[in-house]
This record gives sequence, C-alpha cells and structure tokens, in this order.
Amino acid sequence: MDEYPYPLFFEATDFTDREKEKVRRYFQKRRDSGGGDCGNLEKLGGSVYKICFKLKEDQDRVLQRKFHTITLPSGEVRLTVSRTSSPQTSDQPSTSQSLISRNPNIKGLEKTFRIDVFLMFFLRDNCKAYKFLEKQLSSIGCTVELNFDEEEVLVRGEVDKGPGGGFGGAAEKWECQVDQVFIRLTETYLCYHVLEPKQMKMVLQDSAFKTDDIKVYTESGYAVVVGEVDAMKEKIAILEKSLPTKKEVPIVEKKFKLIEEEFNREMRANCPEVAIIRGSAMITLEGPDKEVQSGAAKLVELIKNVKEKSVKFPTALLTFMKTSDAIPKYQTRFQQSLRNPVFFEVGADLVLSSLSSDALNEAEAAVMRDLKVTTVQLQGATDLNRLKEILMKAKNEANSREFRVDISYMPGARGTSTTNVQLVGYSENVAKLNEVLHDFQLNQVSTQENINLLHPELVDCFNKILDLIGMKQTKVTLQASHFPNPCVFVSGPRCHVQEVKEALTSTLDSVVVDTLTLDGPGAQQYFQEEGKVTKELIESSYHVIIRDKQTAAIPNVQRPRNTSRLSDTPRSLSYSSSMYSTVGNSAINRTNLKIKLSSLENEQADVLVVPMLNKQLTSTNIGNSLLAKAGNVLKLKFDSVLASCALAPGDVQLVDAPPSLGCSRIFFIECLPWDGVRGKSVQALGNGLKKCLELCAQLNLGSVAIPIIGPGIVLQYPLREAIQVLTDVIHQFGLSASSGSLTNIHIVIKPGYPDSEECYHDVYKQLSLNMNQGGQAIFRSLTSDLDDIIITVGSGVKLHVVFGDITNETTDAVVNTTDFQNFNLDGVCKDILTVAGPEVEAKLKAGEKKRSCYLPSHLTYLTLTHASCVTFCAAKVNRGEIYVTQSGNFPCKAIFHVCGEKDQALIEQLVCDIIAYCECYKYSSVAIPAICAGAGGLNPAIVAGAILQGIKASASSMNSLTNIRLTLIKIDVFLAFKEKAMQMYSSAVINRVLPVLPVLPVQVQQQQPPHSVSAYLSSLHISSTSQQSVFTFLGLSKKDVDDAMEKLKHQYHTQCSSNTFLKEELEPLDQDDMMELKELVESEGLFMQTDQSGSLTVSGLKDGVTRVMKKMNQCQLMGLANEVRVREEEDLYLRVVWCILAHNGNWERLPRTANHQLENNELTEGIKDAQGLVWEVNLQTMMATQQLSRQAMKLKRLENLRDFTYPLYWDSMAANESLKVVTLEPSSAEYRAVKEAFKRTVAKTVMKIERLQNVHLRRTYEAQRKHISDKNAQEGGAGEKLLYHGTTQENCDSIVKTGFNRSFAGQNATAYGLGTYFAVNANYSAQPTYSKPAADGSQLMFVARVLTGVFAQGQATMKVPPPRNTQQPHDRYDSVVDKMDNPSMYVVFHDNQAYPDYLITFK
Repeated sequence: MDEYPYPLFFEATDFTDREKEKVRRYFQKRRDSGGGDCGNLEKLGGSVYKICFKLKEDQDRVLQRKFHTITLPSGEVRLTVSRTSSPQTSDQPSTSQSLISRNPNIKGLEKTFRIDVFLMFFLRDNCKAYKFLEKQLSSIGCTVELNFDEEEVLVRGEVDKGPGGGFGGAAEKWECQVDQVFIRLTETYLCYHVLEPKQMKMVLQDSAFKTDDIKVYTESGYAVVVGEVDAMKEKIAILEKSLPTKKEVPIVEKKFKLIEEEFNREMRANCPEVAIIRGSAMITLEGPDKEVQSGAAKLVELIKNVKEKSVKFPTALLTFMKTSDAIPKYQTRFQQSLRNPVFFEVGADLVLSSLSSDALNEAEAAVMRDLKVTTVQLQGATDLNRLKEILMKAKNEANSREFRVDISYMPGARGTSTTNVQLVGYSENVAKLNEVLHDFQLNQVSTQENINLLHPELVDCFNKILDLIGMKQTKVTLQASHFPNPCVFVSGPRCHVQEVKEALTSTLDSVVVDTLTLDGPGAQQYFQEEGKVTKELIESSYHVIIRDKQTAAIPNVQRPRNTSRLSDTPRSLSYSSSMYSTVGNSAINRTNLKIKLSSLENEQADVLVVPMLNKQLTSTNIGNSLLAKAGNVLKLKFDSVLASCALAPGDVQLVDAPPSLGCSRIFFIECLPWDGVRGKSVQALGNGLKKCLELCAQLNLGSVAIPIIGPGIVLQYPLREAIQVLTDVIHQFGLSASSGSLTNIHIVIKPGYPDSEECYHDVYKQLSLNMNQGGQAIFRSLTSDLDDIIITVGSGVKLHVVFGDITNETTDAVVNTTDFQNFNLDGVCKDILTVAGPEVEAKLKAGEKKRSCYLPSHLTYLTLTHASCVTFCAAKVNRGEIYVTQSGNFPCKAIFHVCGEKDQALIEQLVCDIIAYCECYKYSSVAIPAICAGAGGLNPAIVAGAILQGIKASASSMNSLTNIRLTLIKIDVFLAFKEKAMQMYSSAVINRVLPVLPVLPVQVQQQQPPHSVSAYLSSLHISSTSQQSVFTFLGLSKKDVDDAMEKLKHQYHTQCSSNTFLKEELEPLDQDDMMELKELVESEGLFMQTDQSGSLTVSGLKDGVTRVMKKMNQCQLMGLANEVRVREEEDLYLRVVWCILAHNGNWERLPRTANHQLENNELTEGIKDAQGLVWEVNLQTMMATQQLSRQAMKLKRLENLRDFTYPLYWDSMAANESLKVVTLEPSSAEYRAVKEAFKRTVAKTVMKIERLQNVHLRRTYEAQRKHISDKNAQEGGAGEKLLYHGTTQENCDSIVKTGFNRSFAGQNATAYGLGTYFAVNANYSAQPTYSKPAADGSQLMFVARVLTGVFAQGQATMKVPPPRNTQQPHDRYDSVVDKMDNPSMYVVFHDNQAYPDYLITFK
C-alpha cells in the first residue's frame, strides 16, 4: 500500500472485525496513541498484526510509547509495537529487541533513539562529548552506535534473569536507565538554526563561533550552531543583537509636514544608516538600534514644538472656505510667504499649526481681514423675488472667475414675518453686495408708521370715518387696531407713507366724539332691530356715525322675538326651601372637607394654620418642622411681623410663607397650655381657629390646612378635647354661610404615632356628624387619604384596598395570617379565631384525620376536613402550604390559614394559591390581610408588593372570583398598599366611602320666618350701569353730534312705557319668583328701580313691560299655591320621617319636599336629597337610584309618636311596641363604627353588637337633655357623650328595660360619689370587676349616651353633684368626674341622664 508506507507490527490474540476497527481508530488518534492517518489492521499469520501509517513522524511517535493499552469489549489489551515482524515479548519496549545469547540466563537488548541529526554530527566531531556519552552508557553495561543513514542512535546491552526466572523486570529497568542518559544528553546540548542571511554570514565568518565546544554546520539556505546550552545562550544573544531595530512613531500628518524637511536633514547628518518608512499616521525607523532610538527621540521633539491655534469662525464662513478655493489658496500662501510655514485646516473651527507663534498670529489676522460674513434684516414689506433677482446678478458678476461670495435667505425672529439676508465671502465682495442691498431697501422697500388715536371708538368704525372725511384711495394701506394701543397703521412705499400720515393726523384730531345714555339695556337691541332704519336715517341726515357701546357689567341683551319664553310658561307647583331654612343653599354648600395623612409642612394649600406659645416660632413641634423645611427665611419673616405686635391668647397673626413651603400664607394662633375643659385654653384655641377660617373667607383664599392642635407635649390637650374644639369650629363655620371662596379645608393628621388611628377615627366621626343639619347639607363632601381604592384586574374582577377590620368582612373566604404556634397573641389571628369560635381554634391546634382530594397540578395534592374545605394537620403544615378550616361562627364559607414566614417570594406564591383555591371551590370573594406586616414585622411596602404582584400574576385565571378585598387595620400599612396599588395599576380609583358612627339625634329645625319683600328686592343687586344703553356719536362738528343725539333720544322715548308694582302686590312672591322676574326684565332690556315704600317700577319698550305684568300675575297665583303646599309639608315633616342611607353609612333625613313626595307617591320626576342630587325611587323595594351614577341606596320610613321623635338611626317600630333590640349586621357602617371605637382600647374580640330601642327611656332622656341644654345654653349645652358601662348578665336585662339605676351605686366602687359610673375608654369598663365574664368567657358592656353637662370634681361622699353657687344651693352641677383636666370617668346622679344605646358582647 503505497499510500501508507510506514508499518508497525505487534502480537495479539485474534480480534473480531469490530475490535480491529477499534484498534485502528486508537492508532489514528494522536491524543491517544501519538499516531495519525493509518490504514486498516492486517493479520500476517499466527498472532502477528500489521498497521501502516501515512507519515513517518506518526510512526515514530507511536514507537516512542512504551506500551499501548486499548480497552475492547472483551477487556483491556496491552500491545508492544516494533518496526519488524519478528516475535516479541509483551513486557519489552517497542524500540527494544532481544538478541541471541548462548547463555540461557543472559539476554541481549538493543534500543534506537531518533535525535537531531546535527547533534549526532556534534557527537561525531566532538570527542569530549562522545566519550562522555560512551562513559555514561558503559556504566550500565551498554554500547552506542551512530547510524547517520537512518539518523538513529543504537544502544545495545545485556540483562540477567530475575529471581522468578524471567527477564521482564530487568529489561524494563535497563530501558529506563538508557532513556535517562538520552534525556540528559538533549538537555545538555542545544541546536540553534540561523535563517537570517546577515546572521548566517556572521556565524560562518566569525571565528568565535568555531571552537572545540561549539560547532557550525551548514545546509542549503541556513546554518546550525550546536554546543552546550550555557555557551549557546551567549552566542544566541550576540546574534540577536546583530539584527536591525525597527521602531514605529505615531504622527499627525499636518504636524509632520511642518517638520519633515528639518527631520530628514537631521537624520541624514546623524543617523545615515536608518531607513525612514512613511505610512498612514505612522513613521517607521529601521536600522541600528542606537541610531533608531536617537532618530525617534528627535522626531518626537520636533513634533512637540509644533503649535496649534483654534480660531472660532461663523459656520457660514467655514462652509464658504470648504466650498471655495480658499483652503488651497491660503495653504500655498502660508507655506511660501510667511517666515515659518503655517498649516491651514478647516473643520468645526479653523485650526492653524506652525512652529512659530508669530506666524500663527499673522495667519489668523490675514484670514480675519480677508473673509467676512454679514447679515442684513429686511425692513417693511419687500418684493423678495425682485431683490433675489438683483442680488443674484451681482453675485454672478463677482464669481465670474472664482467663487468669492455667496448669499442665503433666512426667516427672522420667531413670531415675525421679517427675512434676513446673509452675505459671506471675501470682504471686498461682501461689501459690494451689501451696498446693492442697501440701495434696494432705500428705493424699493415698503415701510409702516402708526398714528395714535385720541378716541378708542374710532378703531371699530374707522372705515366709516374715512368715508365721512372723504379720504381718497392711494398706494398706502390703512389699518386700525386696538393693539398695542388705539392707533392706525399706515403702510406702503416709504415716500408715500409720511405724506398720508401728516394729512390724516390733522383730520382725525378734528373728529368730535360724544355719548348718549338711555335707561334700559333694551334701547340698543331696539335700534339693532325695529329701529335700525331710524338710526341709519339719523346718521345720513346729520353726517354722524352712531355706535353701540358695551358696558363692562353686562353684554348686549339678546331679546327673543316671536318665540315662547320660559317666563311665559307657568312653573310647576313647588316652593323653594331656601325661604324657610338657613342651611342647604348653594352659598353654604361649597366647602369640601379632606382628612390628610401627612405632615403639615408638606401640605399644598393657600394657608397653613400653626400654633405657637408666647409668640415663639419654635415653641411647638409643628413650628420646628416648618422651620426645618423653610429655613432661616421663615424665621426672618416671622420675627419681622411679630416683633412689634402684642397678641392675646386666641389672636391670629398672618405671615407670608417662603417659596420652599407649599402655601402662600401662614396663620399663627397664640395658644395657652391645657387648663381644663372650662379653662381659657379651650376658648383661646376655638377663637383662634374661628378667626383663621373667617380670614380665609375674607381674603378670598381657596384652601387651608389645619393640624390637630393641642395633644403635643407643649400644650398637652387630651386628644379628644383637641379634636372636639377643631370639629366644633368647622361645624359652626359651615353653618355660617360665609365660606366665600374657601373650597377645601384639610385636616392634617401626622401618621406613625401610637394614637394616629384613634385620632383619625375620632376626627372622621366628628366631621361626619357635622355634614348635615336638619336634613340639609352643610359641606359639599368629606374625603380622606384612607378612602377605599378600587381596581379592576383581569376580566372585571374588583380589587378593593380597604382600611378596616377583617373581622367585619362577609366574603366567601377569609385569610388568617398566623405562625401556627402562638394563637393568643393580639392581632388578626386572635380576632379571627375568637369570632370563629373555640371549635375552629381547636382544629387549628390539634389537626384532624385527613383524606386526599385532587386539585389542579400546580397545587399538588391537598387534604380535606369536609367536602368543601382543604386542610392540613397543624403539626405537619409544611412551608408554603395553606391550612383551610370551616368558618365556625365567622360569617364566611371557609378560613384559609397561612404563614408567610417573612418571605416576600413565599407571600406572593401564597396569594396565587389562595386565588387558585377560591377558583377550585367556586368562591366569588375573598378577604386578605397584610400577611406578615403586623406581628410578623415585615416592611409593609414589601408585603404590599408581594400580595399585589401575586394577584396580578393570577389575573388571567380568575373566573369564579369577582371580588378581592385587602383589609388593612393600620394606617401605615394602608398607605403603603395605596402607594403600591397606584404604581402598579393605572385603573386604580379612590372610592369616597368610609364608615362613621351613627349620628346623634337631630332635632327638627324651627321654621325660619319668610324674608321680607324689601330683603328680596335688595337681593336683586340692581346695578344702574347694567340697566343702561350707551351710544357713541362721532361727527365732524359738535352741532351735528348734538342734534343727532337729541333726535335718537326722542325716537326711543316714543316706543316706551312703564308700570309700578306696589308692595302689597309683591308680598306673595318668594325669592325664586323675584329672581325669575329679574331675569325677564334683563332679557327684555327693561329698566327696574325701587323706592322707599317697597314699590317696584319697570320701564322700557312697551312689549317688554306687558310681559313683565303678565309674569307678575302668574307669580302671585303660584305664591298662594306654594303657601298651601308648604304648610302641608311642614305638618307632615313633624309626623313622618323619610331617610336615605348616605355614602358615609349614616341615615340622613330627606328635605321636606322629598319627604312629602315619598309619603304621597309623587315620584314621577324623582326626589332631591340634601345635596341636590336627583334619585329615582322604588317604594316596593324601598330603594333609591341616583340618576347620574346609578348608585342604589336604601330608604327608610319612620312615623313619630305624638310625643316622641324617633332617632334617624333607629329601625321602625310598631305603634304598640315600646322596646326593640336590633342585632347589627357586621357589614353595616353602624356596626363597624361602634366596634372600632371599642377596639381602640380593648384588644378582645367583639362577638355581637345590639342597638337598644326603648321608647320610654329615650323619651325621658330627651326631656332631660332639653332641660340641661336650656339650663347650660351659655356653657356648652347638654354635653352629650358616648361612654362605656360594664355590666353582668343579671343586671343587663334590667338596664335594657328600665335604664341605669343609681340605687345600685356601691356595687363596685363609689370613689367619686353615689351615682352611676361611665368610662371614657372601653378598656376600663372591660375589666372583669365591672364586666363579669359569663360561663363561656363572654362579657357585656353598654355604649351609653350620657348628658355630662357642666361637671365638677367628684368625692366619695357625694349623693348629688355639688352646687355651682353657694348663694343658689339648688343650682347644681350636672355630673362629676375623676379629674378635671382630662376626665376618664363621669358620674351622674339622675337616672334619666344616661341612655343605654348599644350592648356589646365580647370575649
């Protein structure tokens, strides 16, 4: 096989075809065997095999391996290869052969080595080296032979048999010893190949390379130097130094051109052997090292001497240089004519380079002198096309031989119609074109002048003025304008404009202008319609112009002609409630109340209200916070204003706010520290707050931000007292009808304090009580930062973010967050389990026997405690699992118990699984708390992100689930969820619905006496200016103007009439009638005036006066009908009460008209509530639906007893029913409000809340309230408060039926007197001493309405309150307290002074 000429042989047992192929592939892989391309494996006979290689190098590498081990299916095979096919023993190396020996105990061996042939020549020629090799081999019993034909070294030796009778071990040792000798040989000597001709010549001619220890051998084209390693290294270093050095130096072309001549001169003189090779941005120096280094240094030095100068030029001029021949022209000029050449380059700037600074300055001056750019603004109206034609001709002449000048046209400044002409090029040519342009403007351009008008009236009738004075048509354009002032613009050719201006100015100055005023705005309308021809005849006859003059108070009256009018059609039978009530009208109902969870210094409002003590800015925490944000600017303003003024407690000082605050002004109230409920501090704070609101109205300010002033460490008010003062002032302000432009009152509560939640609930409760009065709205709205957030996710699923208690939820599923260990710690878990009952808690603690149920694959297998719930044994709940139990007493279908383990990713997955569970069991709603944000201690923002992300990720899988409620009980947690929800969902909207406490009973407001006729007439605000028609007359002589005015006046009076309505005729009219009458008078353009007797006179065009008389008759008839209707409504209003459930959860009484409509089923057009909203009513379902929003609300009807008015929040009762106990629904606002007030101080769980409706007790209570209120009219009234009273099951029924009985005083304590005790906070009454637990652990507590009135300090011996005045011993205080400055306990001594309103069962 000629293709594979290099064979190797080895012995082996028979191979299968598959094994042969595997052996071939082994020898084919260099990394395995050292081999390469080879043929197929051949068997020669017996156990001998042959394999041939294509290259001899591959054959040699295979032989250099001692053994070759190959893994075959039958096991490993160890092969020994050789060049011949003679038999071998498998334990000998491949390059060794056994020799024939006569002694059977001795065996001869030989081994060949392929080394560099020049090393073999060296051994041959260097006796010392060869003898040393022989000596090493002889020491191990070997001889050596150099075979130059085969380029091999042959080593022979003998070995004896070993102890076992074999030669294997000895042969292997011998081979290792021989290998070590040749390894040392190749490490001792070095063969160096010289290929570079110059080095080769040096090696052959230099005698230093021909010694006894170093030999040189030549081949065609190269030489080889052989010797010991150390000596060879020295020789190699000499050879390498003899090579020429090459060095590259980067250059900038323009700089190199400047120094090229000098550099070449230097190199020729000092480095003649160095070759200079010029490349792109690179100079290569090649030659002797020393000279190359010297040349490179010189080049760098010369380049450093090059100086550059960047000259700023206009862009247009740089562009001209690039497009013209300027660059090569200047390049040649600066290279030849200057003392030092200058390189000229144009880019973003003009860059000059040279070895001389003087040359740079000279070149710059030359360019600045030779080139120029000029921009000329065209003045006035210009024939631009003509100008372009003239300039183009001049440009072509200048550029006939070379490009020397260019022209461009650009628009002028923004907002103007001017054009700029830019000339750029050589200075002399630019100057010539500029002269051409200047000549054109002088002779061709239009200009504009203006004539100021003495009378603005001339502007609107200027064209008629021109006709009047006989102005002829000229080439000049005249345009009258009001801007920038009344004037006439004269435009046209410059030569004509000045002439016309002079002539027109003198003529316009002679025009006579006068005005005529007629009573009644209808005069203008008359002369625009029926009297138009008459006016035009007067103008032409007297040579005048007559113009209608608009008054500032009223636009032109538009009188409809020959059409039906609203005022001609009788109104439907109705009356205006504003005649009989001081509240509910639009003037009052403008202000919005907003509860803000923020810091005052961050509020955005027109005014911030700030308390202070002793005129010191930093006397309160609020003042310090403002100063920290606003800085010393606020301090300077404050000191400058308050330095010279004296303030008493309750006074208010206005200070302008610095720009760093979000307000324009700050109102500082001078306060006093707390000195008791009846002290001066409360009075001062109330007066100050009242003044602040009144100032806002007086100064027309739109918004004010007020903090809760008092509870801080400086003033030390009890929180509830501070809130009471603020909310009372706001309530009185709402009733005052003087809000002016004040549309927003912000009540600011700072979050993050222990009492922030309590403060918020109390503020909201008090404000909600003040939203209405007597069935009428006082404020427009009440909103809060804690209003619900509603988001639509997926395909219509509603996500609610709610500030509230999860135990009030009534969803299908409720989620409980727990650690599955501590079930009795205060928090969500304890509340839920208490409501659910002991059975659920027992299951959660002990677990139950489970049975499997298959759910979707991603939920794996879950276990059930019953057919519809999934559960795990409490002791075996694994990470991420959900434990589901029955709901027990909780108003839901199932409770999901989870542990978030303070892990964000785990919480997100739990939410996904909760939603999947709801879908699996077809639940439509679920309530979820802030998992791990409470007792878990995890950052609320992290929890919010995890829960909302879990909901978002599961949105596509929601089918059954339609309502998800995130119920959050802490302010900071709710705000974190709110912020995250607003970020994640663009569809998030704020729902203005929040729970509040039930309102205290509102007494029917006494009917106000009707306003007098004179008051109605004065309310019309009749303005003489708005009832006049003014005409402007313009003429060329005063006589013409006077005659025309008299004629016009006479013509109008012939068309007019008047009628006077006496006071008695006006009596039946209400305010609405008077306003409609005024509208009719205005629409007809009539004049209206009153006299001291109360009569009303209307005058003007005859048709208009007739219509007013007809309208007056209609109003008189309707007024009589309204009086009858009003009496009916008032009578019904005292007997029957119709209420609507408002957005805030309170029952609100409907106005008298709506009350009458509902009772008499007059519902065709709907009813209006106190806010003026229209509702459609279905009496069968007792539901009302708002017309615009379609929101549905409940209705309720109460029929008062003859001597008793039902509170609005009571349910209706049968006529013979005196006691009714109503269990409140947990989902109602009333329930939530009572519960939240209880839970502020009591950690126990509310089981049930019942409203107690006892007519007899309430009747006597209301009588007592009226008595105390009348007695204390000047000292705060009845002082009704909602307080707590713990009780037992034995006493409970008695109190419900017969009320509180002071005869039982002393059962628990009489520290402050022998009366009935009531606590301000529920936690006091919840003590087992007062609220004794029943057998099942439940306790009872009353929420009572208590008339505290004016109180005194209690003492243990008191049986009645002490006298107020020793001179009047029967005039006693109404109650006593435990401490006067901040009472926590009230004691009353009259049984009718307290009413049991609610009964709370808790545990």
